[in-house]
Amino acid sequence: MTKSADYEHDLATQVLIELYSEIPPPSKLVTGHFHSGGDYRVVRPDGVGSWYLLYTAAGTGQFQIGEDSITLRVGDLVLVSPGTEHDYGTVGTHWETWWAHFQPRRDWHTWWSLPQAMPGLSYVRLTRPSETDRLVSAFARLHRDAQRAGLSPTGDTELHLLEQNLAVQLTMNGIEEVLLVAASSLRRETRSLDPRVQLVLDAVTSDPARSHTLNSLARLAQVSVSRLAHLFKEQVGDSIMNVVVGLRLQRASELLGATDMSVGQVARAVGFESPHYFSRQFGRRFGASPSDYRRTVRNPERC
Repeated sequence: MTKSADYEHDLATQVLIELYSEIPPPSKLVTGHFHSGGDYRVVRPDGVGSWYLLYTAAGTGQFQIGEDSITLRVGDLVLVSPGTEHDYGTVGTHWETWWAHFQPRRDWHTWWSLPQAMPGLSYVRLTRPSETDRLVSAFARLHRDAQRAGLSPTGDTELHLLEQNLAVQLTMNGIEEVLLVAASSLRRETRSLDPRVQLVLDAVTSDPARSHTLNSLARLAQVSVSRLAHLFKEQVGDSIMNVVVGLRLQRASELLGATDMSVGQVARAVGFESPHYFSRQFGRRFGASPSDYRRTVRNPERC
């Protein structure tokens, strides 16, 4: 980055700090990319009304909650819950961070539990280049989408309402990807799955719309159907087909928010042969019909 670009970036960063560092509106989705100097510090004695996600891409920072503190280096991701008092800033001369204030989608709470380092602050250290590279890429994309949605003073505020809402949903997809990468990393660190279970899990995760059956997956893993079902439930905590349906429904929710595909088209795209069965399963998972869900996520008042 040139000195001129650095200067322009610092100006944009300062505007963001002044607008959002103190108390971002609880319902507001806000993202940022900061190159902070040694004098950078934010103190929030009452916390904020939103969830706060922050990733260290370079340099060193520190978070303090009460008497407890944690030093953050490259690869460290923290998630701060609403209402948690905190004090954070640069350690040394430089701290590069990607961050987002957001309200989670309703289904995230079933999988996004991360270990707490301090009351109200969850922490994950990512060490694999494949994971850190993916996080930086996801943050870069979600921040660009947030700018398109007018969620940054450096962004585009002249988008058509539909385009704006689609950009908001893409931003949320990016935040979800960041959290899923962190959750996946923790699963690998805490226990190693049976290779046969991992093979099946990789197959259904990479292509949930495919016509997976217990018989086809058992052949893939080279075990009996009963043995695979037992191993998978024991190690993953859910049945194979429930996982497949969950993955399909999550993809369907993304398509409903980001495209104009009909409900029937979405159902077929994610692997459901019957739109009626799809709608019933979707309602059970999200508490709303596909059509009602689409109207809800495209309502800017709920963003």
